[in-house]
Amino acid sequence: MFALRIILLCVCCAICAAPVSAKRKKPLKNIPTDTIVIPEDIIFEVMADEIAAESAGVDFTFDVSTTILGEPALDVEQMYMFVKSRNKNFKREIAEAFYHIGKRYGVRGDIALCQSILETGWFMFTGGTAVTPDQHNYCGLGVTKLGMKGHKFKSIEEGVKAQMQHLYAYACDSKLPRGEKLIDPRFSLVARGIAPTWADLSRKWAANDHYAERIMDLYSQMANFTFSDNDY
Repeated sequence: MFALRIILLCVCCAICAAPVSAKRKKPLKNIPTDTIVIPEDIIFEVMADEIAAESAGVDFTFDVSTTILGEPALDVEQMYMFVKSRNKNFKREIAEAFYHIGKRYGVRGDIALCQSILETGWFMFTGGTAVTPDQHNYCGLGVTKLGMKGHKFKSIEEGVKAQMQHLYAYACDSKLPRGEKLIDPRFSLVARGIAPTWADLSRKWAANDHYAERIMDLYSQMANFTFSDNDY
């Protein structure tokens, strides 16, 4: 009987001492941060001082609590000429796409354009941007770690639509507008309606505490921007 107890004790000790295999983690669903998770976003830091200096002289500014959904306050011409003042090769077609596709989704296309200025370095794709012009990816969509190129889209319209859909996913939980085909490959990864304002995108769309501030600083500059016939 004593020998049997010894045997049972040894068996129990062996079981307890045996290494436990790690459980496989299930893939995350509805994660709030799904796009850019690089701790320090290079292009944002490069443009930070420039944006701050330019914004210091504007007559009126806009708050980061501005909602993502809404009608644009600026027209295509204002949007186009603002970017063109810094990038003479900027295509008017891009500004038109942001304006018209934004209206289709009820997203502020005028502010979304400023988001893309930040993400692409005035659409020049320099200074540390993760994407290249041929990708038609104007918001770093799919750049989830340093060195990744992100998603590629067939055209300007498709790239802008993907961005609008992604903003739409963050801003509300409604279905896509009638007749619209899903283009955004990361739409289902967003916790729907988690970011109704631009302020809510900081540390969600991009791993940067000042993401929304810089977008709205750019928008303030664009709203205050003036041009004449000589600028064409």
